[in-house]
Amino acid sequence: MNGFWRKHWYKLTMAGVSVVLLAAIGYVYFGGEKEPPFPMQGPAAPFTLTDTAGEPVTMEKSIGQVKLLYFFFANCPDVCPPTSHMLSRVQDRLVEEGVFGDKALIYQVTIDPERDTAENLAKYAANMNADTSGWKFLRGTVEETQAIADDYGILYRKDEETGFYIHANVVLLIDGDNQIRKKYSTDDLNDELIAKDVMKLINS
Repeated sequence: MNGFWRKHWYKLTMAGVSVVLLAAIGYVYFGGEKEPPFPMQGPAAPFTLTDTAGEPVTMEKSIGQVKLLYFFFANCPDVCPPTSHMLSRVQDRLVEEGVFGDKALIYQVTIDPERDTAENLAKYAANMNADTSGWKFLRGTVEETQAIADDYGILYRKDEETGFYIHANVVLLIDGDNQIRKKYSTDDLNDELIAKDVMKLINS
Protein backbone atom coordinates (compact mmCIF):
# COMPACT_ATOMS: atom_id res chain seq x y z
CA MET A 1 0.00 0.00 0.00
CA ASN A 2 2.84 2.38 0.84
CA GLY A 3 4.35 1.69 -2.55
CA PHE A 4 1.05 2.41 -4.23
CA TRP A 5 0.75 5.70 -2.36
CA ARG A 6 4.28 6.77 -3.23
CA LYS A 7 3.60 5.98 -6.88
CA HIS A 8 0.21 7.68 -7.16
CA TRP A 9 0.20 10.32 -4.41
CA TYR A 10 0.06 13.26 -6.79
CA LYS A 11 -2.90 11.94 -8.79
CA LEU A 12 -4.79 11.02 -5.62
CA THR A 13 -4.13 14.42 -4.04
CA MET A 14 -5.30 16.29 -7.14
CA ALA A 15 -8.39 14.12 -7.33
CA GLY A 16 -9.19 14.99 -3.72
CA VAL A 17 -8.72 18.70 -4.37
CA SER A 18 -11.04 18.47 -7.39
CA VAL A 19 -13.76 16.83 -5.30
CA VAL A 20 -13.52 19.58 -2.68
CA LEU A 21 -13.67 22.32 -5.33
CA LEU A 22 -16.67 20.75 -7.06
CA ALA A 23 -18.43 20.40 -3.72
CA ALA A 24 -17.76 24.08 -2.94
CA ILE A 25 -19.06 25.19 -6.35
CA GLY A 26 -22.15 23.05 -5.91
CA TYR A 27 -22.75 24.56 -2.49
CA VAL A 28 -22.64 28.10 -3.85
CA TYR A 29 -24.81 27.47 -6.91
CA PHE A 30 -27.19 24.82 -5.64
CA GLY A 31 -28.54 25.78 -2.26
CA GLY A 32 -25.62 27.17 -0.32
CA GLU A 33 -25.40 30.75 0.88
CA LYS A 34 -26.98 32.91 -1.79
CA GLU A 35 -25.79 36.38 -2.64
CA PRO A 36 -28.55 39.01 -2.82
CA PRO A 37 -29.69 39.33 -6.44
CA PHE A 38 -29.14 43.11 -6.47
CA PRO A 39 -26.96 45.44 -4.38
CA MET A 40 -28.69 47.81 -2.00
CA GLN A 41 -28.65 51.42 -3.25
CA GLY A 42 -30.03 53.11 -0.16
CA PRO A 43 -33.37 53.36 1.66
CA ALA A 44 -36.59 54.26 -0.12
CA ALA A 45 -37.67 57.66 1.14
CA PRO A 46 -40.91 57.66 3.16
CA PHE A 47 -43.99 59.36 1.75
CA THR A 48 -47.74 59.51 2.08
CA LEU A 49 -49.76 60.37 -1.05
CA THR A 50 -53.36 59.83 -2.11
CA ASP A 51 -54.59 57.35 -4.70
CA THR A 52 -57.40 57.73 -7.24
CA ALA A 53 -59.98 56.90 -4.56
CA GLY A 54 -58.63 59.62 -2.27
CA GLU A 55 -57.14 57.05 0.10
CA PRO A 56 -53.70 57.60 1.66
CA VAL A 57 -50.88 55.35 0.46
CA THR A 58 -47.82 55.24 2.67
CA MET A 59 -44.46 53.79 1.70
CA GLU A 60 -43.80 52.70 5.29
CA LYS A 61 -46.91 50.50 5.28
CA SER A 62 -45.64 48.48 2.32
CA ILE A 63 -42.99 46.62 4.32
CA GLY A 64 -42.89 43.01 3.12
CA GLN A 65 -43.97 43.90 -0.43
CA VAL A 66 -41.74 44.48 -3.46
CA LYS A 67 -42.51 47.77 -5.22
CA LEU A 68 -41.92 49.39 -8.58
CA LEU A 69 -41.92 53.20 -8.37
CA TYR A 70 -42.35 55.44 -11.42
CA PHE A 71 -42.68 59.25 -11.69
CA PHE A 72 -44.70 60.43 -14.70
CA PHE A 73 -47.42 62.82 -15.85
CA ALA A 74 -50.61 61.93 -17.69
CA ASN A 75 -50.23 64.49 -20.51
CA CYS A 76 -46.73 63.29 -21.34
CA PRO A 77 -46.34 63.17 -25.14
CA ASP A 78 -43.39 60.79 -25.36
CA VAL A 79 -41.81 58.44 -22.79
CA CYS A 80 -44.55 58.08 -20.15
CA PRO A 81 -47.21 56.24 -22.21
CA PRO A 82 -44.90 53.45 -23.47
CA THR A 83 -43.37 53.06 -20.00
CA SER A 84 -46.83 52.84 -18.43
CA HIS A 85 -47.89 50.25 -21.02
CA MET A 86 -44.72 48.31 -20.21
CA LEU A 87 -45.68 48.37 -16.52
CA SER A 88 -49.11 47.08 -17.52
CA ARG A 89 -47.40 44.05 -19.03
CA VAL A 90 -45.33 43.67 -15.86
CA GLN A 91 -48.59 43.70 -13.92
CA ASP A 92 -50.00 40.93 -16.14
CA ARG A 93 -46.91 38.78 -15.63
CA LEU A 94 -47.06 39.20 -11.86
CA VAL A 95 -50.79 38.41 -11.87
CA GLU A 96 -49.92 35.15 -13.64
CA GLU A 97 -47.37 34.44 -10.90
CA GLY A 98 -50.08 35.01 -8.28
CA VAL A 99 -48.17 37.75 -6.44
CA PHE A 100 -49.63 41.03 -7.70
CA GLY A 101 -51.44 43.12 -5.12
CA ASP A 102 -50.18 40.89 -2.34
CA LYS A 103 -46.41 40.54 -2.60
CA ALA A 104 -45.83 43.00 -5.46
CA LEU A 105 -47.08 46.55 -6.04
CA ILE A 106 -46.65 49.34 -8.58
CA TYR A 107 -46.62 52.96 -7.42
CA GLN A 108 -46.96 55.58 -10.16
CA VAL A 109 -46.57 59.17 -8.92
CA THR A 110 -47.62 62.18 -10.99
CA ILE A 111 -45.22 65.11 -11.20
CA ASP A 112 -48.10 67.27 -12.49
CA PRO A 113 -50.64 67.16 -9.65
CA GLU A 114 -52.31 70.40 -10.71
CA ARG A 115 -53.62 68.84 -13.93
CA ASP A 116 -53.53 65.19 -12.86
CA THR A 117 -56.56 65.21 -10.60
CA ALA A 118 -57.79 62.00 -9.00
CA GLU A 119 -60.42 61.77 -11.75
CA ASN A 120 -57.86 62.17 -14.53
CA LEU A 121 -55.54 59.63 -12.95
CA ALA A 122 -58.43 57.17 -12.65
CA LYS A 123 -59.07 57.52 -16.40
CA TYR A 124 -55.36 57.01 -17.09
CA ALA A 125 -55.34 53.90 -14.89
CA ALA A 126 -58.34 52.50 -16.74
CA ASN A 127 -56.59 53.08 -20.08
CA MET A 128 -53.67 51.02 -18.77
CA ASN A 129 -55.99 48.21 -17.58
CA ALA A 130 -54.57 48.78 -14.12
CA ASP A 131 -55.59 46.50 -11.29
CA THR A 132 -55.82 49.24 -8.67
CA SER A 133 -55.62 46.74 -5.82
CA GLY A 134 -51.90 46.62 -6.56
CA TRP A 135 -51.20 49.45 -9.00
CA LYS A 136 -51.61 52.80 -7.27
CA PHE A 137 -51.66 56.09 -9.18
CA LEU A 138 -50.64 58.70 -6.62
CA ARG A 139 -50.65 62.46 -6.23
CA GLY A 140 -49.74 65.08 -3.64
CA THR A 141 -49.18 68.81 -3.62
CA VAL A 142 -46.67 70.40 -5.96
CA GLU A 143 -44.31 70.93 -3.01
CA GLU A 144 -44.70 67.37 -1.70
CA THR A 145 -44.10 65.90 -5.13
CA GLN A 146 -40.93 67.93 -5.68
CA ALA A 147 -39.55 66.92 -2.27
CA ILE A 148 -40.29 63.23 -2.84
CA ALA A 149 -38.79 63.26 -6.34
CA ASP A 150 -35.67 64.95 -4.93
CA ASP A 151 -35.41 62.24 -2.27
CA TYR A 152 -35.40 59.59 -5.01
CA GLY A 153 -33.00 61.48 -7.26
CA ILE A 154 -35.63 62.04 -9.96
CA LEU A 155 -34.99 65.32 -11.77
CA TYR A 156 -37.75 67.15 -13.60
CA ARG A 157 -38.73 70.65 -14.66
CA LYS A 158 -41.64 72.25 -16.44
CA ASP A 159 -41.21 73.67 -19.92
CA GLU A 160 -43.17 76.91 -19.59
CA GLU A 161 -43.62 77.21 -23.36
CA THR A 162 -45.27 73.81 -23.85
CA GLY A 163 -46.58 73.10 -20.35
CA PHE A 164 -44.98 69.66 -20.54
CA TYR A 165 -42.39 68.29 -18.11
CA ILE A 166 -38.87 67.26 -18.92
CA HIS A 167 -38.03 64.43 -16.52
CA ALA A 168 -35.86 61.42 -15.85
CA ASN A 169 -37.67 58.33 -17.16
CA VAL A 170 -36.65 55.84 -14.49
CA VAL A 171 -38.43 52.93 -12.78
CA LEU A 172 -37.10 52.00 -9.34
CA LEU A 173 -37.17 48.51 -7.83
CA ILE A 174 -37.71 48.56 -4.06
CA ASP A 175 -37.55 45.45 -1.88
CA GLY A 176 -39.74 44.37 1.02
CA ASP A 177 -37.46 46.14 3.50
CA ASN A 178 -37.92 49.39 1.58
CA GLN A 179 -34.42 49.41 0.17
CA ILE A 180 -33.80 50.56 -3.41
CA ARG A 181 -32.25 47.66 -5.29
CA LYS A 182 -32.22 48.63 -8.97
CA LYS A 183 -33.01 51.47 -11.37
CA TYR A 184 -34.30 50.80 -14.88
CA SER A 185 -34.02 53.20 -17.80
CA THR A 186 -33.79 53.11 -21.61
CA ASP A 187 -33.00 49.53 -22.71
CA ASP A 188 -33.72 48.10 -19.24
CA LEU A 189 -37.39 49.11 -19.44
CA ASN A 190 -38.42 45.59 -20.39
CA ASP A 191 -41.44 43.88 -18.86
CA GLU A 192 -39.95 40.38 -18.91
CA LEU A 193 -36.73 41.53 -17.22
CA ILE A 194 -38.49 43.62 -14.59
CA ALA A 195 -41.05 40.94 -13.73
CA LYS A 196 -38.23 38.38 -13.34
CA ASP A 197 -36.34 40.78 -11.05
CA VAL A 198 -39.43 41.32 -8.90
CA MET A 199 -39.84 37.54 -8.56
CA LYS A 200 -36.17 37.17 -7.62
CA LEU A 201 -36.63 39.62 -4.76
CA ILE A 202 -39.85 37.96 -3.64
CA ASN A 203 -38.15 34.56 -3.59
CA SER A 204 -34.83 35.68 -2.12
